[in-house]
Amino acid sequence: MEDRPAAETSSINESSAKYYEHDDKREFWLNRPFSHPESAARHLTRFGQLLSMLAIREGDRVLDFGCGTGWTSVMLARMGADVVGMDIAPESLEIGRENARRELSGAAGEHLSFREYGGGRIDLEDGECDFVIVYDAFHHFPNPMGVLSEFERVLAPEGRFGFAEPGAGHAGSHDSVTETAHGILEQDLDLEQFYRSAMHAGFRDVELSVPALDPEVLTLPMNRMRSFLRGFSWLVPHDFVRKAVLMGPIGVFRKGRHAVTSLNPRSHAARIEPRVSHIEARPGEPIAITARVQNLSHTVWLREGRRGRGFVRLGAHLLGAAGAVVDNDYGRASIPKDMATRDACEIELRMTAPDEPGSYSLRLDMVNEGVCWFAQQGSVEVDVALDVQP
Repeated sequence: MEDRPAAETSSINESSAKYYEHDDKREFWLNRPFSHPESAARHLTRFGQLLSMLAIREGDRVLDFGCGTGWTSVMLARMGADVVGMDIAPESLEIGRENARRELSGAAGEHLSFREYGGGRIDLEDGECDFVIVYDAFHHFPNPMGVLSEFERVLAPEGRFGFAEPGAGHAGSHDSVTETAHGILEQDLDLEQFYRSAMHAGFRDVELSVPALDPEVLTLPMNRMRSFLRGFSWLVPHDFVRKAVLMGPIGVFRKGRHAVTSLNPRSHAARIEPRVSHIEARPGEPIAITARVQNLSHTVWLREGRRGRGFVRLGAHLLGAAGAVVDNDYGRASIPKDMATRDACEIELRMTAPDEPGSYSLRLDMVNEGVCWFAQQGSVEVDVALDVQP
């Protein structure tokens, strides 16, 4: 991929900025992606598949770049993400704002803003975003290398850039030829070139999804489905799968070292082995438990998260004699470093004994701060008996 000369890029951007200056199509654009019933399901499927790969959570900072009329931005805001919709066309952003006013209510509307892209530097600070999303727009950019470098700059250290694009053969389609006549740049997106360009811009690697196949390819009558489930895989030819990837790639480039981290986890599982099963103390006396902890999940535990979330610690709940929770947040201790699958370490958890004498339990569990306690996802907790004597 190469950026076009500055004069040509400026001319293309100017044509793109004027594309939405047609009042007669305003309702059509406001109704996207449902304006074309025959393509609505495809857009919703592909965007949903991209979201599944990204695992965006409430409070994440997302740049929706090339957002057009903003229907993707509105969906992201509904999920609780803090979204900036950005596009080069001022009129498209006005439509996006109107769409947001129609579709978002209450706090959701406060999580979305729209900004104009000037064609060069993105108006965001270094490391400001957890995610950058480009849906069905990258193939329009006349300066792909400049844009990729900007994405790498505005992403946080463990940030991700997700895309869903038309691929090989797109530029020659009927719709693309029509768009070209209106001054819109239409290009084929070569997956290998895209990958190499992103690596050159500073990204670490990419994960690609297998896009959903068209219904006429994917749908099978029951008698053929039985055969497919019994191992006759040729009933869904691999050529169709390869074609789907090449003609409609969906993927996620990562900036950080790790593919899956506690900022956007896929699973939570740990083995906790305390060195003692019973401790005694006096009221208000300092106490400590040393435990061996092992990561049993397919998620890298981060020692440092982002904006107060996504970092893993050993925690303790204080339970009374009858098992009732006395204090749900009785203690915390950090892991010594980032921990990959099967990594183990020893952690000392320091606390203070309760002021009231009695029999208690310290229930040990790992916690992904701002996300969940591991036990909520099926991980096994461990109890240590605590006797507080007068």
